[in-house]
Amino acid sequence: MNQDTNSLPRSRGAIDRLEKAVNRLEDAMGQPAADLFGTAELKATRDDYARLDEASQIVEARLDAVIDRLKTILED
Repeated sequence: MNQDTNSLPRSRGAIDRLEKAVNRLEDAMGQPAADLFGTAELKATRDDYARLDEASQIVEARLDAVIDRLKTILED
């Protein structure tokens, strides 16, 4: 047998061991490995930012309307 044929079963064994290690880490962390980098938290932060941006635009429009009314009143 050549070296490539011998390394294939060893590679599969290494992959199996790595998958088991990842599963143990996920269990210990209480979250999937895909989220170990905070992707869920980042999405939640982006969602919060979008809601705050929308609210600030509403407030800005209302303040502009009040300022315009005050200017009208003061000009009279």
